[in-house]
Amino acid sequence: MTGLIQYFKRSRIATTAIGLVAVFAAIGIACGGETVIQTVVVEKEVQVQSAPVIQTVVVEKAVPGETVIQTVVVEKEVQVAGETVIQTVVVEKAVQVAGETVIQTVVVEKEVQIAGETVVQTVVVEKEVEVEVVKEVEVVKEVEKEVVKEVEKEVEKIVVATATPIAMAMMEAPAPQSSADTAEMAVQNRVGLTMTGLNSTGAPDGPWSIAEGFFQPGGPVGSNIVDPVLAETWNVAEDLSKITVKVKEGVQFHRGWGELTADDLVWSFNDLIAPESVHNQSGDYAAIVEPMVKVDDYTVEIPVKQFTVVWNQAYFNTFAGTNGTFSKRAFDENGREWANENIIGTGPYMLKEFIPQNIVRLESNPEHHIQPAYMPFLNVNEVPEESTRIAMLRNGQADIADVSLKAIRGLLEEGFKMSDSGKAAQEGIFFAGNYWEQYDYNCSQGASSVSCPDITVGEPQQVEVERTGYQPTEQFPWIGEYGNDESMERARMVRTAMSIAIDKETINDVIVDGLGWLVHVNAFSIKSPQWDDKWNIEYDPEAAAQMLDDAGYPVASRGIRFQVDMYVTPHVGGATGTAGEIQAAVGAMWDSLGIRTSLVRHGYPVWRPTVVDRSQNQPFLSACGGTDARDSVPWDFPKGVVFTTLSRGGFSCAMEIPYVLENYLRTAGELDKAQRIANNTELLEYYRYWRLNSGIAAIPEPLVWNPNSIESWEMRANAAGTHIVSLDLIKPAQ
Repeated sequence: MTGLIQYFKRSRIATTAIGLVAVFAAIGIACGGETVIQTVVVEKEVQVQSAPVIQTVVVEKAVPGETVIQTVVVEKEVQVAGETVIQTVVVEKAVQVAGETVIQTVVVEKEVQIAGETVVQTVVVEKEVEVEVVKEVEVVKEVEKEVVKEVEKEVEKIVVATATPIAMAMMEAPAPQSSADTAEMAVQNRVGLTMTGLNSTGAPDGPWSIAEGFFQPGGPVGSNIVDPVLAETWNVAEDLSKITVKVKEGVQFHRGWGELTADDLVWSFNDLIAPESVHNQSGDYAAIVEPMVKVDDYTVEIPVKQFTVVWNQAYFNTFAGTNGTFSKRAFDENGREWANENIIGTGPYMLKEFIPQNIVRLESNPEHHIQPAYMPFLNVNEVPEESTRIAMLRNGQADIADVSLKAIRGLLEEGFKMSDSGKAAQEGIFFAGNYWEQYDYNCSQGASSVSCPDITVGEPQQVEVERTGYQPTEQFPWIGEYGNDESMERARMVRTAMSIAIDKETINDVIVDGLGWLVHVNAFSIKSPQWDDKWNIEYDPEAAAQMLDDAGYPVASRGIRFQVDMYVTPHVGGATGTAGEIQAAVGAMWDSLGIRTSLVRHGYPVWRPTVVDRSQNQPFLSACGGTDARDSVPWDFPKGVVFTTLSRGGFSCAMEIPYVLENYLRTAGELDKAQRIANNTELLEYYRYWRLNSGIAAIPEPLVWNPNSIESWEMRANAAGTHIVSLDLIKPAQ
C-alpha cells in the first residue's frame, strides 16, 4: 500500500481533498564514522464524512557503517457510527550493512471497535534476505562521496500470520421503510438520460427484465446456459449458412399492445444492427449475421456471415447478448419520438415511470408467459454518492444497493446479504491504434459492411478500410507499423514495458480490497482449469524502464519519455467508481516511469464514436471485448471479434489484428470443444507476446440487500455489460 501512496503522491490529479501536508526534515551529521540521523515527519489532515482524520508518519533512518533502523508509525483515527476506530501500523526494518543477514519484520495491529467489542488483528511477517548496501553520503566541508547501489537478494522467506477473525453478521440489518410489495434499489450510473424502446438508440434489454430475446441462462453459474424464453424450436443449416428460429405463440406485449410475431422480431433486431445504431453490441452482431428475415408469422431466419458455435449462448441470450424485442405496432402507430420514451416489451417487468438520472419504476407483469416478477414493484434510484447509498441501506430507506467492493465486508458484518451473477469484469489496458488489417474482411466475403455499403451480396470485393487512428509514429510509440519488423518490435517493447510497470497486486489489494483476482492476459481467467502460471506477467518497473530505454524512449527533458491520454470506460463504476481509482493508479505508475499520463474522463457518448470509426489511438482502461472480458466465460468461446474488421460499422476495441481474425474464424466454426480450447490457447500466447492488451484485475460486482425486506435473490449466470440482472428473481420477505 505504501507503494501505491507514493504513486499517488507523484500523480498530478488529486482524488481526495488534502487539508494540510507538512513535511519536516532534521539531519544530524557527525564526522569520523559517527551516526547520521534523518527524521521525516509527515502530517496529513483529510476530511472524512465531515470529521478530520489525522495521519502521521514518522521515519527515522540511521545511516552508515553499522545497523540501519527504519521505523514507520501510522495512526489513523476515524469516527464510525459513533465509535472511534484506531488503526496503527508499525514497521521496523533492521539492515546490517556489508553482506550480513538482514531480518525484516512487519507488525500490523488493527484495533476496531465493533458493536461494543474490540477486535485486534495481528500479522507478523519475517523475511531473511542478504543485502549489499552502499550509500551516498555528503559530509560538511569534506567532498567525500561514496556511490553505491543497494541490492537485495532473497534467500529465504518465512511468513507467520495470526489473526483474530471478525465474526460475520455481528449486527442485524434494519427494518425496511418500504412496503412489503416494493423494493427500493440505490444504484450508481444506471439511470441515465434516456430509457428508450428502440434498440438503435440503446434500448434496455434482458438484464432489466423489461424486454426479452430468444434465450437466457437457466440459473446461476454452472446451470444450463441455453434456456428458451421466446424461442420454441431452432436449428442451424447443415452448411452453417442460416439459423431458423420458431417463437412461441401467444406471447403478449405490455399494456395491451397485442401478440408478439415475427414482424416484431425482425424489426427489433434489424434496428439493432443498422449502420446508424448506437447499441453497445451492434458491432458484435453485425460481425456474424445479416439482417433477420421473416419466414411466417412465428418463424424467422438469420442469414449467417460468420458462423459461431456459441450463437445461442453469447449472442441471442441474455447471458452475454443484449438484444431486446419491442412492439413494431406501437412504433408504427406512435412514431420514433414516442418509442424513444415508451418501452413496450414482453418481459416479467413493465416500465411504470422513468425520470432521467433519477428513477426507474418497474411493476410486475401479471400476464407474463413464463413467470411474473416476484417483487410486485421495484424502484431503481440513481444515487451518485456511495456514502449516501450505504446510509440508505443502514436506515432501511434502500433495500438493495450498488456499493464498492471496499464496503462489502463491513455491510455483511452488519447483517446484510449479497448476490452475484458470477460476472467479473476483466479490467485492463488496451493499446489502441494498432489497426493492422488493411482490407475489410466482410467485403472480401461478399457480405455487406460499412466499407462496402453498395456491395452485391455474394460478390466479393477487396475494399481497403479507413483507419485514421493508425499512426505508427514517434508520437504513438505503442503503435507498430505492420510489415516493418523494426517498428513492430519497438512498439511491442513499449507495450510490454507499460504492462510490467503496472503493480496489479497492489491495485487488487488496495483498491479492490483483495476481493478481485489478477488478470494477466485479457479474455483468459486464472481461475480456468486451462490456466498455467507460466503465463503470469510480473510487476517489474526497473525492467520496464530499461526496456523503454532500449526501445529508444529514454527520459528526456522534465523527466518525460512520451505522453498518453488514458480514457476509462463506464465498466466497474467508470470514472467515479472503482475503475476511476484504477485509472488514477495506473496513471501514477506510468508517470513514475516518465510516461506523462493525462486521465481522460469525458462522457462515453463522446468517446464511443472514436472506436466505431477507428480513429481512437490512445491507450484506455476498460473491460473491452464483450464476452471476452467476462471472467466467467468458458475458455473455448470464440474470442476477439471486436479486435477485427468483422465488427466494422460497430464497436471495436480500437485495434484490428490479422492473426486474431484468423483464429476467430477457425474457432467459431469448430465443433470440437478440445480443438477450440487449443486454438484459444494459441491466441493467449499471441496476446501475451505482443501485449496488445494488459490485464489488471477481475472485479466482481455483487449487490448488497436487506434480508428483512428480501427473502432471496439467486441471480442467473451473466457475462453481459451490467451486473444488475435477474431483477425478476428478487423474492420479497414473507
